[in-house]
Amino acid sequence: MKRLTELIDLDVEYYRASNVDLANFSEEQLIKHYFDHGYREGRASGARATRDNFITELPEVKTLEIGPFCSPTLVGGHVEYADHLSTEELRARAAELGMDPAGVPHIQHVLLDGTLAGVTEKYDVVFSSHNLEHQPDLITHFTEVRSMLNPGGRFSLIVPNAHYCFDADLPLSKISDVVNAFHEGRRTHTLTAVIDHRALTTHNDSGIHWEDRLRGGKQYQPIDTDRVAAALREFAATQGSYIDVHGWQFDPLSLSDIANCLIDLRLINFSGVRCNGPVRGTNEFTITLFA
Repeated sequence: MKRLTELIDLDVEYYRASNVDLANFSEEQLIKHYFDHGYREGRASGARATRDNFITELPEVKTLEIGPFCSPTLVGGHVEYADHLSTEELRARAAELGMDPAGVPHIQHVLLDGTLAGVTEKYDVVFSSHNLEHQPDLITHFTEVRSMLNPGGRFSLIVPNAHYCFDADLPLSKISDVVNAFHEGRRTHTLTAVIDHRALTTHNDSGIHWEDRLRGGKQYQPIDTDRVAAALREFAATQGSYIDVHGWQFDPLSLSDIANCLIDLRLINFSGVRCNGPVRGTNEFTITLFA
């Protein structure tokens, strides 16, 4: 059975140096403190727990960024891009939304049917920021990414932390949910996901969510019937086509645990996972799967 210490990459020396109140703690005491208190308090588990450091430490090797839209995270001659629409289509979409079309990079790979199956090139790094939660079938997505990685490559992700974004009132996704989506061969989001996203989400102020959780949670929010009705109408109108919502809710422990379980079950062919803990004030976390 896995232990918590196997799910989060805790750099004990970084943890000691970053917290003056823990300066005299032994390694064993630091580990205990982090999993008893530091994780919940949002004390960084290591340098790679923050977005900027995580990105800075990515090697400048052949890289594919998935879903950059009009604000790619990675830039440079070593980076290619894959998205659901072409460069021209993304620029038109950005203009419709009042965003800067000039920020859209050249899209080398237009995804067919919402999958990566058509990408035949190999990469040393595949990078994804706030994209994983939009995939209807995580196991197939992981498998497609793994097929594009060279030996020794990595799938590096920045993922919303459900506790501190607009998903804060929703339950975390379970391993059974992930496996069920794979067995269904899911290509679009369920009615459940559409209702959750459209009707049961809340504000996106991560600072307030942190304060609420540190105080022990917030009051129950009654269902907004009008929002549920609107979600039902939207789902019915699409006739089974893809609706862009969050299909999954994770925190660092839950996603790391699920990814490790999928590896143990040989449902995905990665060699290991390195997940960093939450950082107070932010609404995301970082995780890497190794080929």
